[in-house]
Amino acid sequence: MSESVTLLATLCLADSYSWTDFSEGAARIGATAATLQGSGVGLVEQLDHLSAKGVRQVHLVPVNLTDSVPASWLGRVARWWLEHRPDAQLEIWYTTQALPGMPAALPSREGARVLRPNDSLTSPTWEQVPAVRHHVLVCRGPRCSAKGSSGMLASLGAELHERDMLDSEVLVTQTGCLYPCNRAPVVAIQPEMEWVGPVHESDVIALADQLERYCRDGTRATNRGISPPTETRAD
Repeated sequence: MSESVTLLATLCLADSYSWTDFSEGAARIGATAATLQGSGVGLVEQLDHLSAKGVRQVHLVPVNLTDSVPASWLGRVARWWLEHRPDAQLEIWYTTQALPGMPAALPSREGARVLRPNDSLTSPTWEQVPAVRHHVLVCRGPRCSAKGSSGMLASLGAELHERDMLDSEVLVTQTGCLYPCNRAPVVAIQPEMEWVGPVHESDVIALADQLERYCRDGTRATNRGISPPTETRAD
């Protein structure tokens, strides 16, 4: 293996479901692949592998295949890796701007900077469990992503933020497959164990109304079935 490697890394959960195509595409242009989260070979695992193979320089390049996700977390994880691998003889050059899709050739190192070790995954602000009433899980599995869960997730976050509920009353998290896939896009509301779907962008107002009612009135789901977001639940 060469002493210098270009490492392309996907950022968002949904992109990791295209791991096989992504890793094969990276190999075709002479690069190596990793994922920040989700399926595939994780960034830390890939850096460990490259270091063990004697690679001395890595050009780390963030890639967005679908969603536009900030690349800052990729740099944080890489700096954390350097902090916790003090004996590793690996220099990481980091491109801070994510590429919008798979590049046709090896990306230039122009503008990249060398990362320094830093325990950047620990902060006092991340010590406490969020004091929210409800946890909404938005499926970003293959079927839900294909049927529009990305746009729905963004719209739901914006609507809850507008109502001053996001991260104060309701925590929204994207996940892998939640089932039942035939009702995609699917959302699960905790602690009610209530599945809602299909939830499209046009359903976000109804879902936000439902969550606001739950927070205000203490309303709870009456069963563990799956329903559309416009259905009214009784106490």
